[in-house]
Amino acid sequence: MDTSILVAHILGISFSILGISMLCNKKWTTRVVEEMVQDQGILWISGLIAVMLGAVLVVVNNMWTSGLPLFVTIVGWLVLIKGACILIFPRASVAYYKKMNKGSVFVWGGVIVLVLGLLLLFV
Repeated sequence: MDTSILVAHILGISFSILGISMLCNKKWTTRVVEEMVQDQGILWISGLIAVMLGAVLVVVNNMWTSGLPLFVTIVGWLVLIKGACILIFPRASVAYYKKMNKGSVFVWGGVIVLVLGLLLLFV
């Protein structure tokens, strides 16, 4: 199986479950983000996990060709950059998460993540 397809299916499963969770548990998701920005240790661990996951995605699938390989590469780089930003700029990350944790941002985020996950699953 092509590496890009394998990674896309793994991301598809993960994104689909995350999107469903965000849509079904809006209050819980909001509380989790509130607790994450209050606890520096959890924030640091989430940044570390994002850096590690992004690094794996970039190393395994760093293909700048059109189509699915490019999409997986961009996702990998975005995850790596997000993790690096959390670790390098924790105060800015906290401010960003607090801003995003209001209103219907998580509902729309859940819809977007779910749709992306389903698309990746059926590639």
